[in-house]
Amino acid sequence: MVEYVFIDASCGHLFQEIIGLYRAMGWWGESPDDLAIVGSLVRGSHAFVAALDGGEVIGMGRALSDRESDAYIQDVAVRADRRGQGVGGEIVRRLVERLEGDGIGWIGIVAEPGAARIYERLGFAQMLGATPMLRRRPS
Repeated sequence: MVEYVFIDASCGHLFQEIIGLYRAMGWWGESPDDLAIVGSLVRGSHAFVAALDGGEVIGMGRALSDRESDAYIQDVAVRADRRGQGVGGEIVRRLVERLEGDGIGWIGIVAEPGAARIYERLGFAQMLGATPMLRRRPS
């Protein structure tokens, strides 16, 4: 049975598995300070959800917010062997519920290719006339 938990800095025992999920998604390389980075991500997020099965992290997602009106959900990831079982959708549902419960009325998410239908089933709609953009720090 999958358990969904909001994690905070006291959940450091899960951080190594979260690092593994970031790496499995291709979002992170190797870094000696990854544990500190995860701690910062957790502390800086409005909410961070982990999906656990038998105490093992199989999915995650987090929300960033100004804590007044706007929020973005990002870093939604599910282990490859657990995809297609509703884990990602439940992570997003829990984040939305928390954000709306905290009075946040505008929640955005950027869908990876092929994921838009998942988010549409959860009440998200394409932002017509908007183009997601990204600026990365030069290497």
